[in-house]
Amino acid sequence: MRFVGIFAFIFAISVDIAGTSLAASDESASQPVPESMTIAGPGIVDEAKLVEAAGESTLGDYLAGNFALDAGNIKEAATYFEKALADDPDNLELRRQVFMLDLADARYAAALDEARALKAQRADETNEDAQLLLALEQAKAGAFDAVSGELSDVGGQGIVALAVPFLEAWSLVGIGGTDAIDEAIKALHDGESLGPLNEFHHAMLLARADRLTESLAKLDEIIPDTGGAPVRVAQAYADILVRAGKADEAQTFLNGQLELGERPVLRQALIDMESGGRPGLPFDDEAAGIADALLGIAEALQRERGSARAILYSRLALYLRPDLADANLLVGDVLASQDNWAAAIDAYRAISDDSPLSYAANVRRAQVLHSQEQQEQAFTLLSDLADVRPERTDALIELGNLLRRDELYERAEQAYSQAIERIDAPQQEHWSLFYSRGITYERTKRWPEAESDFLLALELEPEQPFVLNYLGYSWVDQGLNLDRAKEMLHRAVDARPDDGFIVDSLGWVFYRLGDYEQAVEQLERAVELQPGDPVINDHLGDAYWQVGREREARFQWSRALTLEPEEELIATIREKLQSGLQDDRI
Repeated sequence: MRFVGIFAFIFAISVDIAGTSLAASDESASQPVPESMTIAGPGIVDEAKLVEAAGESTLGDYLAGNFALDAGNIKEAATYFEKALADDPDNLELRRQVFMLDLADARYAAALDEARALKAQRADETNEDAQLLLALEQAKAGAFDAVSGELSDVGGQGIVALAVPFLEAWSLVGIGGTDAIDEAIKALHDGESLGPLNEFHHAMLLARADRLTESLAKLDEIIPDTGGAPVRVAQAYADILVRAGKADEAQTFLNGQLELGERPVLRQALIDMESGGRPGLPFDDEAAGIADALLGIAEALQRERGSARAILYSRLALYLRPDLADANLLVGDVLASQDNWAAAIDAYRAISDDSPLSYAANVRRAQVLHSQEQQEQAFTLLSDLADVRPERTDALIELGNLLRRDELYERAEQAYSQAIERIDAPQQEHWSLFYSRGITYERTKRWPEAESDFLLALELEPEQPFVLNYLGYSWVDQGLNLDRAKEMLHRAVDARPDDGFIVDSLGWVFYRLGDYEQAVEQLERAVELQPGDPVINDHLGDAYWQVGREREARFQWSRALTLEPEEELIATIREKLQSGLQDDRI
């Protein structure tokens, strides 16, 4: 059966409307990279009808597959599309969609079968994604001399074309060993470049031939003068320094990188060095080199909001190197961002417990559990992580954040306090921890403790607008330190002029100082920036009342009631609507 009539029309329209299909060819790579795997616009048919139609016709299976894909369920979508393909095996576009879904779901055997079928069916037009997977199959088997043949028809444009130089370079080394390094470096720089990623692999090729001085010089070109180097670059640099007889320099370098932020892979490299070992290279064979390049492409795609392609290239990297923790972490992050919770957890669980990234993966798994409304499981997981790694604070901080989000402020304060106890001397980056704990103190009516934490946060980060705003607003609300609060809130607004909550705070300090005209000006702008907040609308109503605009005041108060304010505010607004704003409420 062929797609005909309405079926063919729906297929064409669904791809055209969404513009995000996994089936988009590499020739369209100059267009924005797709953000999701959705290929069908919403509202084609309701779920009940899809369930009824699925399995009864090719059209029903196709529509059910689209519905599952729109919901982020890759596995279910692939199942429905495979059923549709069984009824229409000559439909190349549907086969390509099945291929991409199988690959996205890490069903490599099925994806390879579809890739071979696409290659056989599409003799007059190359399917570059399928050709790439077939080339990787040869690399994984060590048949590097066959890689170029599989890539011979790939064009010079698009994402696959960016991957080809890496495959060619490492395949040349796989064929000719270190004698082929210069030829491999030349192949690496043929065609378009991904800049630092190509330069990193240039350095790794040199290191493979023990040309350590040249390799270090090349890495020096891509390590920033300020800020942290990419983890894999930093790890390689430290390892090559050790191999070059510069272990002390390597240790200094790693310590410097860790001062800029905690990175588990580099921390483990330093531990290995202190026990007489080496940091280790990010990869040490040709197939793993190709996998690293594919991961680098996936990371670049994710930075450019190309979530669908980022998953695909991460899966390609994992096909060559199933233990590549960075790739599983990226897949989990993308799936979690798409609310595909179960698949995200599977990706995080795929990271080995002995990987330096296992701790981070479990913290993110707790975040996903919390998003699935499995709060206590999330809290328990984070508490267990904190117990296992008493030198780390991130599980405790995340535990505090999740508890605070659930308005469990006393438990959140306890988590933050435990994290603070693990800090020897607070540094600039710890401002947010004291700020967060200060909020829990303020919400549990412990103002002296809250004020102390906010002031300490400002010592660590004097111009932090969120701290300036929270402390300044709290003072204003209590009628304390009004002149200092106004000065602080001016600084906060200067830093974040488009933040409606901060502008509201400045308007409210003018109100409390009796400058009602200035209050109206600021609060009107705050409402424009944050029209859906009940407190800001209530504040504007109060300011209108004070300048004699009573009808507008009642309108703002009435509007605030429609925006789901807290119970205490509801009672206050209703009283103002009945009796107006009395002087003792100022």
